[in-house]
Amino acid sequence: VGAVVVLVGAVVVLVGAAPPAGAQLSENLGALSGDNARKYLGPLPDALSGTMNSAIFTSGKVPKFGLNFSVGVKVMGVRFADSDRLFTPTDPAGFTSVAPFQPAPTVVGGTSAVTQNGQGGAIVYYPGGFDIGEFAFAAPQLTIGSLMGTRAVVRWFAMDFSSNNFIDKISFFGIGGQHSISQHFPALPADLAVGVFYQSFKINDALLDTKAFHVDLTGSRSFSFLQPYAAIGYDSFKMDAAYDDTSIPGSPVSINVNFDRKSNVHLTAGVLANLMFATLHAEANIAATNGVAVGLSFGRQ
Repeated sequence: VGAVVVLVGAVVVLVGAAPPAGAQLSENLGALSGDNARKYLGPLPDALSGTMNSAIFTSGKVPKFGLNFSVGVKVMGVRFADSDRLFTPTDPAGFTSVAPFQPAPTVVGGTSAVTQNGQGGAIVYYPGGFDIGEFAFAAPQLTIGSLMGTRAVVRWFAMDFSSNNFIDKISFFGIGGQHSISQHFPALPADLAVGVFYQSFKINDALLDTKAFHVDLTGSRSFSFLQPYAAIGYDSFKMDAAYDDTSIPGSPVSINVNFDRKSNVHLTAGVLANLMFATLHAEANIAATNGVAVGLSFGRQ
């Protein structure tokens, strides 16, 4: 069973098949050429896009005026497919592989390294992954409003870890807002609001540098303390990696791996429960990677 990577308030924990001390992401990337590093990290952009761009706006009801705010935690999760666990390596410069050709684990694949034989008795080692079956991303979120039917939304966190962790350091920040559409059309049978949100998430400074942009139209309807909601949106996601290639003897070579920007439709269906002093919500998302999300907030939206 794959491990679960949980980022709770931006704390990263490996549960289950945890890697040995010192088996860090940066060390594994250092053993790979640029093209193979791109394949090794291949499952991450869709997983990060699917989680980071979820559970931001959970209601189409935005008060026109008045002070209202909430603070809480949103947890978004996706599951990796079996096809995400392996990739076909590209031969590094000066190496030509010979049969049998070995697939190598991605960052979410098995922990065992793979040996590939080459011409002239040469050997290349491809590092193992971290045996990750599911990925969950949790972020503190503050919502404050309202001014002319508009409220602001902020997510943030940063933390340093010990050198024996899977990840040494992370920093995360997101900011955006939501504006009521229904205030301009009082006859609408539901509350509608348009929202935009930008996020930046970095691992080990520039080892992984991701940027996400999300825009959506959210509609909701209030029934007693329950508020079903649905949204149609658009996600844009960019990830880049920078590391030292140590696969060739001698001085390390700085490698920058730029991933293509990915854009996709994002569909959401969920329900929000307004409790006495808190709100609780759950939703399902169809996005770059399909997933689910839950959130608990205190205060009033």
